Amino acid sequence: MNTLLQDVRYALRMLAKSPGFTAIAVLTLALGIGANTAIFSMINSVLLEPLPFKNPAQLVSLRETESAPGNFPLDGADYLDWQAQNKTFSSMSLYGYPEGRNASGAGEPEVVSVHETQANFFDTLGVAPLIGRAFAKGEDVAGKNRVAILSYGFWKRHFGGDRSALGKTIQLNDEPYMIIGVMPAWFDFPAATDLWTPFDMDSRRIHERGSHWASAVGRLKNGVSIAQARADLLAISARINKEYRGPKDQDIHSLVFPLKDYLVSSSRDQLLILLGAVALVLLVACANIANLLLARSTGRVREMAVRAALGAGRWRLARQLLTESVLLALAGAVLGAFGAWWGVSALNAAQTSPIPRINSVQVNTTVLLFTAGVSVLIGILFGLAPALHTSSLDLSDELKSSANAVVSATGRGRALRNTLIVAEIAVSLALLVGAGLLLRSFADMRSANIGVDPHNVLTMHITLPAARYKSGQTQKQFFDQLISRIDQIPGMEAASVSTVMALEGGWNGYVTIPGVTNPKLVNLLVEDNYITPQYFKTFGIRVIQGRNFTEEDMQQAANEGDKLVALQEQANKNPKMKMPAGFSYPVIINETMAKLFWPNQDPIGKSYAQSGGGPEQIVIGVVGDEKQIRIGKQSAPENYEPLPLELSFSPGFSGIVSLKMKMAPAGVLNEVRRAVLSLDNTIGVYHVRTMDDVIADNMQDATLQTFLLGAFAALALVLAAVGLYGVMSYLVTQRTHEIGIRMALGAQHSDVLRMVILQGAKLILLGVVIGTAGALGLTQLISASLFGVTATDPATYVAVAVLLTIVALVACYIPARRAAKVDPMVALRYE
Repeated sequence: MNTLLQDVRYALRMLAKSPGFTAIAVLTLALGIGANTAIFSMINSVLLEPLPFKNPAQLVSLRETESAPGNFPLDGADYLDWQAQNKTFSSMSLYGYPEGRNASGAGEPEVVSVHETQANFFDTLGVAPLIGRAFAKGEDVAGKNRVAILSYGFWKRHFGGDRSALGKTIQLNDEPYMIIGVMPAWFDFPAATDLWTPFDMDSRRIHERGSHWASAVGRLKNGVSIAQARADLLAISARINKEYRGPKDQDIHSLVFPLKDYLVSSSRDQLLILLGAVALVLLVACANIANLLLARSTGRVREMAVRAALGAGRWRLARQLLTESVLLALAGAVLGAFGAWWGVSALNAAQTSPIPRINSVQVNTTVLLFTAGVSVLIGILFGLAPALHTSSLDLSDELKSSANAVVSATGRGRALRNTLIVAEIAVSLALLVGAGLLLRSFADMRSANIGVDPHNVLTMHITLPAARYKSGQTQKQFFDQLISRIDQIPGMEAASVSTVMALEGGWNGYVTIPGVTNPKLVNLLVEDNYITPQYFKTFGIRVIQGRNFTEEDMQQAANEGDKLVALQEQANKNPKMKMPAGFSYPVIINETMAKLFWPNQDPIGKSYAQSGGGPEQIVIGVVGDEKQIRIGKQSAPENYEPLPLELSFSPGFSGIVSLKMKMAPAGVLNEVRRAVLSLDNTIGVYHVRTMDDVIADNMQDATLQTFLLGAFAALALVLAAVGLYGVMSYLVTQRTHEIGIRMALGAQHSDVLRMVILQGAKLILLGVVIGTAGALGLTQLISASLFGVTATDPATYVAVAVLLTIVALVACYIPARRAAKVDPMVALRYE
């Protein structure tokens, strides 16, 4: 221990004597270690730490298949059968999608995000409220479900953290709910929820079979594996199919995923790719510092020789140099940890993020231990080569001649330095290619045709309280009046109401088309959007064939909807009742649907119906495709139906109001709010965004990955250029005497310049070749994230290779130019 302390004190003195070298080394390592610490803090939070629930390994997410490929939300009736018949779960709990509701009675009115759940939701998760209580058994039926649990953020905003909020009443869409609890600050499941309220588990929607609309969590019994739970629910699904479903639906069955895997599945690959990228950046930093230490160790040959002559052994000398390198790494780790903390704080402060944050991302003890371990490891890694190189020299020879002469004569360490530079260039090129592909993909996504014109389009959500807007006619009247008033706003081109819009679809179902028997088409999901006539004008979607909806179509749909609601009520009382003939309404389809179902035919006048029966839908028009879910996905078949049909079946409708302006829509929001308040002063608009904002939200994953990988690649490029410059500068210094002799014998400045640049160019060329080969393999990892460009795109590889070569040659040119200016007389007196 005394010897170690002696080494540390000596190392600190030596580093203090070279403040420039120490500062560069610490800053270089801080960049590499800080980036690794920040990314690892995300991985630790998202992938490694268990969910903050009781016995989280027992929690699973429950999903269901459909006739179409993929996994889907649950059929309510299927879930009830799973819950009643399973033998492997201690509990299951249903929860719905978020709903925007008008909230009042808790300070300033606002629209809040509400999740309806089964009463046992919090008990199943194993989470207790911070204050108050969770839902009690039996509170998820009509008459008893007017209770609410607040999120911590909502409680703080509206009640200032006052415990007296318990027992108070809050109005949600004009219906009173008593506050019974407040969740802890860390609890955010499902994400971005303001309030939780109980379902009415006796409602027709939950017991209706054939509609996939809900999610569920389950808790396994002690000792039960996920495989056993899957087998249990699959057996129940088989019985359900046999009893309730026809031959084409026999493949519908349950799906069971570990809850954590389900929540983080979309982020896992991205985070691991970023971790690999920052690890490569750290290796470039290590190679840089190793080269600096190699150059520095040359100047310490005499010191090492004297120490050896005084009795220091080879291991003792190597340990002294390793101590210095580890101290540099630890100093870099401390500075890097502060940088990582700042980056993580910025991430947590962001309103939205593609990174799941059920566990908050933080630089905690685990992350700091990781940072300390990495710093010690890399300190040994980049210090080992210089330590072994110096301690293996014939130190008796070093005492007889200058260090420069010996190294210049023997070229010791030159191969190692060259190898490190080639590795830096190769790694930098691989990272730059990956970043270049993502940048091109990002640019293509930004300019991609999504089927709509986003210019000067403003969108917002609005929810009508079911207590006062119970019928389709009253809701239609509200929206007709609202659109009429919005149309009077100066600069307004068009305004519409819809259930979904481009990039935010997800309402879909199956259709039955006469004469179509192809299984791929029969089991193809068709997107649904209920709209008002100005929808296509608002979004700049062209009408290819036929015509648009008219106000007469809207009124006809409203009348048909009222009749259908009455018939459905009769059918609920008499399940054997069949739909009478004569019910039909007009629809508009997109180009993809027309080509898929009626290839080489005129689709105008064709008819189809929703699977399971229903009115005849008659095609009156064909419009261009819009991207329904993601920019990177192909457009799906879509049909547009008159909005009043949906209003008839949806008391308390929640939809999207979209506006097309002649100018930037920034100042129009207050006018729209005044128009809404003039019709109903309890209703507010929420989730207000321009269409450009919608596109940016849709690209969040690509934006984050592109930015981070681009930043890491740029950092690697700078480090590689600095490393190459340092090595070439060192070599020029070492060859000053040789250069003087060459120039004294007649060599021109251009000859010396060419000699030094060619030496660097060989390293650059080798690094580019190796890096290109590595990039061809590494970029396959990001191929799934690319849009409009392949992982082997030649233009990107050539552009990156040229850029890296230019930067590297500039790094070589500066010391080469200095070498060309050597005065032969000064060089010959160098010794």
